[in-house]
Amino acid sequence: MLAVHLKLRAPLTALALLMPAIAPAPLRAGGGPQNVAVVVNPNDPDSMAIANAYVELRVIPSSNVFYVPWSATTPRTSAAAFGDRLLKPLFDQIRKRNLDEQINCIAYSTGFPFIIDCTELFSGRQFPPQARPITSLTSATFFNHCLLDGRPDLFGLDSNPYFSPTNEGRTRSTAFPAPGTSSPASAANPGSPAPFILATALGVTHGRGNTAAEIIACLKRAQQADGTKPAGTIYYLQNGDVRSQVRQATYPAAVQELAAVGVKAEVVRGALPAGKHDVAGFTTGAARLNLRNAKITLLPGALVDNLTSSGAQFTLPLTPASQTPISEFIRLGAAGASGTVVEPFAIAAKFPSAALHVHYARGSSLAESYYQAVAAPGNLLVVGDPLCQPWAVKPLVSVAEVTEGAVLKDVFKATPAAAFPDGRKVDHFEFFVDGSLRQSVPPGGSFTSNTASWADGWHELRVAAFDDTPIAVQGHWIANVQIRNGEQEIQLRSTSQRVPLGGMVLLELQTPAHSDATVLHNQQRLGLIKGGAGQVSVPAAKLGKGRIEIYAQQQGDGRLLRSKPISVEVY
Repeated sequence: MLAVHLKLRAPLTALALLMPAIAPAPLRAGGGPQNVAVVVNPNDPDSMAIANAYVELRVIPSSNVFYVPWSATTPRTSAAAFGDRLLKPLFDQIRKRNLDEQINCIAYSTGFPFIIDCTELFSGRQFPPQARPITSLTSATFFNHCLLDGRPDLFGLDSNPYFSPTNEGRTRSTAFPAPGTSSPASAANPGSPAPFILATALGVTHGRGNTAAEIIACLKRAQQADGTKPAGTIYYLQNGDVRSQVRQATYPAAVQELAAVGVKAEVVRGALPAGKHDVAGFTTGAARLNLRNAKITLLPGALVDNLTSSGAQFTLPLTPASQTPISEFIRLGAAGASGTVVEPFAIAAKFPSAALHVHYARGSSLAESYYQAVAAPGNLLVVGDPLCQPWAVKPLVSVAEVTEGAVLKDVFKATPAAAFPDGRKVDHFEFFVDGSLRQSVPPGGSFTSNTASWADGWHELRVAAFDDTPIAVQGHWIANVQIRNGEQEIQLRSTSQRVPLGGMVLLELQTPAHSDATVLHNQQRLGLIKGGAGQVSVPAAKLGKGRIEIYAQQQGDGRLLRSKPISVEVY
């Protein structure tokens, strides 16, 4: 997480809070869209399309989408370039948007390098063969402080403080951040806002990666899996390959822990659960897996894990001896998978433990499950939807005083409630305005806000309810409301709701104000309408394929005005 505790702070839009400060609870994840930053490469049409689909599927706040340009054809880069051109600009933008209290997971769309070469960073330092200084996109982000501070810690075999070992057959599952993973970063390097941040790649299109269509299909299946409690089986495969042997002694304990939460698991011989159509996930170890002839059906939300050397080395030449890349698991229907970007050797600590599926079955998100299960993820690339939670039972959240489309003015009070189907209770609620964290209250508390200094017009209100378990499962309530403290109102419309990628989106603004108006998408400035009312044309390619939302802002007579967002589909 980018900070440990929630603070009531100066607002982005001068949001005034009338209630006295409440001792805030530690902000915990548990899989919330407001905790995820989606990173997009605007130079890559696939990256734009995948990000647009993910933002819509997961209702990611527009404030949490960041555009960082990169050469889309570059699969590899240096640690210095990655830190200077991606991590630092990203962290800077997170701070500028006042989101550093809430972002604790980065989801990269495609078009970014998935191999980060740290060789020059540690020039002159000798590394053993099993610890070559090469890391992945996701691990370089998780260990951001090591990369930015020039520390080799990320290549150690006990580098991950969030890792949860299995002791005497028992494994502890907790929400991220856990103690020790969110302490302040080195004061000597202001570019590193927190030492550990969860990270996944939504997909990889380089080399033997997946197509944009396959990645979007994967993300849709992952979203649809949430809360379904798949009635399938987790399979642990054991065979004579060293890739299997280094982990298979841990399988029985995982099977027992899964049984304790009502999830069926089996240890079977072989490399694949061939002929099985109830596969809720599997762990194996083999260089090459004949997935096409195995007649396997993966249930939505399934994780697939294979211990092999080049699972995420997508640009290696394809030969008869090529190892199975993790993109094949995504193609098969997996919600997530992981693989190494450099030779890891048969070291179990570098791969997910058998407890990967245990954390997942207890309700942890995909990202939390992976990072709790790997002691040394320095070489590992994690691919998939970080928010996928097939076994999480989320609360139904409500706010009686506010409804969709409500017109609010002056002071309003909102008292959230949450209903759990299984007897759990609320730990605390968090209140967000346009994606930005504003307040935290205990059960029975209310959010009281003065809208006098908000922009007049449309805003998204969001409440997250956290349960009182170590997993900290979230449920959400979202409503779009209109603030009306002044007399002026602006309206934005599009002449067409569907536009081809090569076309233009024609937008028209109606307003009584005469100041310049800005048109925006995910806080990107798309155009300026001089003098108020008028039209602006935006290349559809600047928006990317998919369904997107656009809104306008303008200075009215003493008040900032904000239009209702409009939806446009680019195809």
